[in-house]
Amino acid sequence: MFNRRFLLFFSLTLLSLNVHSQTLLKGKTVDQRGYLPYVNIILVDQQDTTQVKSLTSDSIGNFELKNIRKGKYTLSFSLIGYQRNTRTISFETSVLRTVALGDVILIEELNLLSEVTISGGTPSFRTQNGQLKIGVANNAFFKSASNLLDVFKKLPGLQVNQDGTMQLASRATPTLFVDGKPANMNNDEIQTYLSSLSPDMVESIEIINQPSSKYDGEYQGIIDVKLKRHQSLGLKGTYNGRFQRNNYSLLDNNLSLVYKTNRFIYDLKLGHTTGSTFYKYHALQYLPDANAMTTDTRTATANQNYNVQAKISYELKKGQNIEAFVRNFQITREATSRNLLITQNPDLSKTIGLIKSNNDAFPKQHNYAGGFNYDAQFKSSELHLIASFAQVDNRQTEDIQNRNDFTNTLLNYWKTKSRNNILIRMAQVDYVKNMSVGKLEFGGKFAYSTTQNDLRYDTLGNDAIFSLDLKRSNQFQYQEYIAAGYLSYIGNWNKFNYRLSLRTEHTTTEANSITTNMITERRYLKWLPSLSLTYAINKDEQLTLSYSRRLTRPTFAALNPFRFYYSPRHYWIGNPYLQPSTTNLLALSFSRKVLNISLNAGREINPMERYPEYNPETNELIFLGRNIPYRDFANILVSLPVTVNKWWRMNNNAGLYYNKELRPYFGNVYKIPIYNYTLNGSQVFSLKEWLLDLSYTYESKSGNGLYIMKPVYGIDFGLQKAWLKNTINTKLTLYDAFDNIKRRLIFRDKTMFNNDFYHYFASQRLVFSLTYNFGNSTYKARENKKSDEENRAN
Repeated sequence: MFNRRFLLFFSLTLLSLNVHSQTLLKGKTVDQRGYLPYVNIILVDQQDTTQVKSLTSDSIGNFELKNIRKGKYTLSFSLIGYQRNTRTISFETSVLRTVALGDVILIEELNLLSEVTISGGTPSFRTQNGQLKIGVANNAFFKSASNLLDVFKKLPGLQVNQDGTMQLASRATPTLFVDGKPANMNNDEIQTYLSSLSPDMVESIEIINQPSSKYDGEYQGIIDVKLKRHQSLGLKGTYNGRFQRNNYSLLDNNLSLVYKTNRFIYDLKLGHTTGSTFYKYHALQYLPDANAMTTDTRTATANQNYNVQAKISYELKKGQNIEAFVRNFQITREATSRNLLITQNPDLSKTIGLIKSNNDAFPKQHNYAGGFNYDAQFKSSELHLIASFAQVDNRQTEDIQNRNDFTNTLLNYWKTKSRNNILIRMAQVDYVKNMSVGKLEFGGKFAYSTTQNDLRYDTLGNDAIFSLDLKRSNQFQYQEYIAAGYLSYIGNWNKFNYRLSLRTEHTTTEANSITTNMITERRYLKWLPSLSLTYAINKDEQLTLSYSRRLTRPTFAALNPFRFYYSPRHYWIGNPYLQPSTTNLLALSFSRKVLNISLNAGREINPMERYPEYNPETNELIFLGRNIPYRDFANILVSLPVTVNKWWRMNNNAGLYYNKELRPYFGNVYKIPIYNYTLNGSQVFSLKEWLLDLSYTYESKSGNGLYIMKPVYGIDFGLQKAWLKNTINTKLTLYDAFDNIKRRLIFRDKTMFNNDFYHYFASQRLVFSLTYNFGNSTYKARENKKSDEENRAN
């Protein structure tokens, strides 16, 4: 019933809004080869020379200036590497109307490319229609960052954990976009990609806390990286190297080569990572017999990782482009874990038992992908097609020995061999129609994914022969079909800008646990509406109200009923019965110049969590994937950059969070409201040709229905300097200067289960990075696209 009412309301709204006229100045920025995105546009009142409006053209060059009053104005268009285009615009009447400028042509200034100094660009911090846009290149707040991953750590409302995972507003895992298109990657690929980009290679970043129904239902939040785009012909090369030292050493090398002719663009990216990382897990668990068991695991992982991306783009004719790409990512690691299981009396004064465990693991991952993209811009419409194929092949062998250190006897000896193979096929089409008073968007997507998993455990028996361990071994197959479609309308009325969207996604899945002879089939249809309304209070202030419904599907690994061991008595296991969750989110945001405030609140139904369950017979701690009934959440986020004077700038971000979840657990129902806050920011000092950056982050005491999370803070120091007219850029950074970043969790109800543990990723490290630019072109090529399903495959 709700769906019918919503569709009726949606249709009537579209019809009624089309009858209104609007004051609107619109057009498209182009050069001699086609559309030109991300051009800086400024409207200045000729009478008092004040800036009335400023914006950047979108990813295909379109721009719209709304609510322009009667008067004479100077309209200027600028982009690095191009001559400035300036024209005079007059409005002699206050009658509402639409003025179409058509194509605004910018002419290349090839002779200036090697000498130009950038003084403009995207504003440092700006809110438009509820989306926060942050300029990166030439932004003093980010110049000392060694790479884009460091920039992410300074973004308001974004938490970057030491293992590479991210959370937006302490709730949602954001999806990475590049130039308006998804580039979903697993944690390793995200870190590799973000580490390969220096801040000067990025024009801006857009943070979308509440994606519209135009985007896939699984996109809880979006971080869109807009790379710098220049058009001169010839070769452009960038080398980016980074060396870090903590417990071990790690070296990243990345090379980007782009060669551009009049019609073709050849793009090649190469990357290599070598060296080791360190991880520690420490837990104190009190057993039912009143003894205490301490788990101490230390893992050193050696890396030899390679990545290659190759792409060729061809301009069929003006406004129409086709590109084909291939991608390969290879991970080869040797993870050596040394684990201690210490059993002691309650006051920890006497050791009763000591088990030493050696786990030597050899994980490998081979990712292959390819596809093509077609983009066409017509007079009043656009067409975008994406088709891709990807294969993810994970393999791992392990050698696990557990020994009683008191008696020096071998307790058990396992050998494992696992293979996980995922195939993903995806096709997507999007169409945009510019109308007289608005914009209509619609499109569809189809994805088909299959995964095959085979995990074998062999255990050494009393006869000194390894035999198959049926309790731990497993074979699992999974296939998933997703068909989706959306309809979206964007319009304006007086000082209001609105968007109405509706998306529907139909999913069919089959999970087949061959070992247990269990098949789980599921079909579900989800309707995902969204709407947003922005009111321009004046040229410096705007208010945005929005609503959206989002969908979260379980990852392939979360559905897989395999055992994944942290230690001999601590593992997690997947659950093929996991249900997808839905989130209803309401957001209100306010911006005044560089000040941004947003209020978000909502409820997530069937959120997915991992429950710890203790087995008193085996002393095992098992984490099982389950759906809990619901989670309520709310947060307030504030961002305020301040320029104190010409040599001192500061940026401060704050967040206040509320969470309450209904969590049944062993006969009890926990419903605990949790409040916490976060602070992060940086103090940037310009010292002649050097830039000094002091960055900080603090997270107060927090948690969930079962665990308390202790406070955490970190302080970084960075020093940056450019050499040889910005050809070489060097940066030295000391991360986590006081070695304090540890994720510590304590179980709330100690009468039920007493557990205290922390994760430590050796975040204190010294890093030296160097970026070298060469060649006679400064062209930026778009990144290859990856499908949303590839993100869930890892």
